[in-house]
Amino acid sequence: MFKKLFLFTLMMAMMQTLQAQKTDFDFEMKTAKINGINLKYYEQGTGNVVLYLHGIPSSSYLWRNVVAETSKNTRSIALDLAGYGQSDLPQHHDYSFNNQYRYLKGFIDSLQLHNITLVVNDLGSALGIKYAVENQGNVAGLVMIESAFMPAQAWHNQLGLMQRMMFSMFRKFPSMARMMIVRKNKIPEMMLKMGIERQLSTTEKEHYLAPYKTDIERRKVYLTGPGPATFPKKGISVVSGDFADVLDQNAKGLLSFTKPMLLLYATPGMITSKVALEYAQTNFKNCKQVNIGKGKHFLPEDHPTTIANEINQFILKN
Repeated sequence: MFKKLFLFTLMMAMMQTLQAQKTDFDFEMKTAKINGINLKYYEQGTGNVVLYLHGIPSSSYLWRNVVAETSKNTRSIALDLAGYGQSDLPQHHDYSFNNQYRYLKGFIDSLQLHNITLVVNDLGSALGIKYAVENQGNVAGLVMIESAFMPAQAWHNQLGLMQRMMFSMFRKFPSMARMMIVRKNKIPEMMLKMGIERQLSTTEKEHYLAPYKTDIERRKVYLTGPGPATFPKKGISVVSGDFADVLDQNAKGLLSFTKPMLLLYATPGMITSKVALEYAQTNFKNCKQVNIGKGKHFLPEDHPTTIANEINQFILKN
């Protein structure tokens, strides 16, 4: 019964409006050795640094069409987070947020990136916002796309019914979550269908899904790492350093964040509701909001040119 309800909840969001989009990937993947593992990334262009951070269960591939445009004027870098895309798994099976953040911080330090504009989505928003508020002197600006920027409980409450049910089911029924994620590998394709308006091509699907096809351990990254399965009940922190605590600390830090911010959202969106937009308008000192059109969660798959143009204008003005 619970399995059927879980599948029904996910499938309800899979009705798509199909659009055409470029599928080419013309970038060479590079390697950075960070804390004992290889992190993969690609970059193009010169000038001001723009660092793109993806979320669950995507990879740097999400940003390919955005980078193709912003790299005409900037040094645009898209990273595969540890355990995602082509990057190695975190060492010692430590999939915690803090360990994931250490890899990100090590990557930035290793490449000696300065005066960074961070462009973040999903899990990448929690990591990127943490870096931004703790290293404000090295950040030129922050671009948030379907991001978590509110205190955890308030952020959880503003989610749609489907998202809250997913979080609850993952938490209450860990054996079902393990079966769906680890054993049957159902979630990546479901999440992509849920979060993209158009239908991905076979080539695009392969880029996203290939890392999970045979690597069972890699599937555990978004089961036991920061994500729906480890999000505390109702967003109320249980122990210091848990995922809710991270969001709370990030939200607190953003209250005193003075660098320019750009909040790109779509209609209907998935994790950025009207409540979240009102929160940002009330609480952020220097934040511009732009509605980029119809979209759900992985907005660079539906509006890459619009997103790139907004980022270019944001950097030029600031």
